[in-house]
Amino acid sequence: MQSKSKIQTRPIEDFIGRVRTLRNKNEKELRIPIRDAQQLSDSLSQVMTRLVTVQDDIIEALKTAQQASTVNVEMDGGNFSKK
Repeated sequence: MQSKSKIQTRPIEDFIGRVRTLRNKNEKELRIPIRDAQQLSDSLSQVMTRLVTVQDDIIEALKTAQQASTVNVEMDGGNFSKK
């Protein structure tokens, strides 16, 4: 597994905080500067990309675990001659 850089979640946290504040004030609209919107978009893209990578890693790990737990039995019929 390769090392992964830290995801910048600050824009997501800031957005959630802004929404919470506006909800508490019963505001009906949220406006954000394009710079903040771009940072939020970039952060969400990073999170989604990482999520897909983690999902793929989990699927591969499950496949490997399933293959490791499979038992193969070979029967050659043996020898039935009388002694």
